[in-house]
Amino acid sequence: MAGVTASCPKCGFEEPESATECSRCGIVFGKWTPSPAAKPALSGAEGRHPLPTGEVTQGLGAAELRILGIGLVLAIVITAIPFARFIFHPIIILVHELGHAVAGWLLGYPSIPSFDFVYGGGITPRGPFQIAIALVIAGAFAYLGYIFRENRRTLAIIAGCFLVWLFIDTSEWRRLLVVGAAGHVSECIFAGIFLYMAVAGVGWRIPEVERPLGAFVAFFIEINMIFFCLDLMHDQDFLEVYKQGKGGMLMHDVDSVSADLTIHTPWHPSIQALAFLLLLFSFVPMTIALFLYLRRDQVQRVITSLGAPQADGPGSR
Repeated sequence: MAGVTASCPKCGFEEPESATECSRCGIVFGKWTPSPAAKPALSGAEGRHPLPTGEVTQGLGAAELRILGIGLVLAIVITAIPFARFIFHPIIILVHELGHAVAGWLLGYPSIPSFDFVYGGGITPRGPFQIAIALVIAGAFAYLGYIFRENRRTLAIIAGCFLVWLFIDTSEWRRLLVVGAAGHVSECIFAGIFLYMAVAGVGWRIPEVERPLGAFVAFFIEINMIFFCLDLMHDQDFLEVYKQGKGGMLMHDVDSVSADLTIHTPWHPSIQALAFLLLLFSFVPMTIALFLYLRRDQVQRVITSLGAPQADGPGSR
C-alpha cells in the first residue's frame, strides 16, 4: 500500500515503508543496531517495527542519558570555575536580550538586543510604540487565520493567541510588563529548547559533538537561573545591589515587573516572591521538553493534524 508507514527505531519519526534512512535523525535503517535492552524487539527486513497509536516510542536510553550526563557535568564544572563561568555567560546574556527584543517587536516596540560594555551584562534599547508594527502583527494573525481557515482546531489556537496579544497590546503598562518579563522567561524557554534538541538529536549538523553541547547550554542556563533566583531570595546584599539598578538609573527586570504589578494590579509581589515564582517556572520548559520527547510520536501526529485542513463531511472527525 502506498500509504503504509513505519516508525524510525531511534527517534520514532514516521517514514514511508520504502524509506532507507530517517529524514529526522539521519540513521540508516539497515545499519542501525538497537540496544540489547530495547523494547519491543525489532522486526522486519529493515530492522523496524510499526508502533501502535498512543505507544511511547522510546524512553531515555543509554545514549540520551550519556548526553545529558556529559552536558550536566560540563555545566556544573564551568559554573563552579569563576573565569569559565564569565567566559560562557554571554550565552545567557544573548538569550536574555533576544527575549526582550522579540517581545518588543511583537508588541510594537522597535528593539535591538546588545551587550552593555559600560555596566556589564546586556541591554535592549527600544523605540517608542509604533502602531504600524502592531498592525503588521495583527495582519500576520489574520493571514494565518486565512491559511488555516479549514482547520478548526488550528484556527481556534490562532484566535486564542490573537486575543491574548490584543489584550496585552492595548495597554502600555501591560506591554512594558511583558517586555520586561520576557528576558528571564526566554532563558527558561531556550533551556527547554536546547534540552529537547539534545535528547531528540534534531537540528544538529554533527550530532555526536553538538548534542552534548546542547545539553550543556540547557543545564548551564538552568543552573545560573537557579543561583540568580536563590540570591534574590536569600542574599540581602545581592538584593540591595539589584535594587539599585543598572548605573543607578535603569531598573532591573524583576524589580520593574514587581513595580508594574504593584502599581496597576491588586497584587503587590515583592522581588523575592517573583524570584520564587521564576525559580518554579524555570523547571517547566525543561519538563515539557522531556515530556515532548517521550511522547514525540503522539506530538508529531498532533502537529500534523494542526497543519492539515479539516473539511466537514463523511470521514471527518
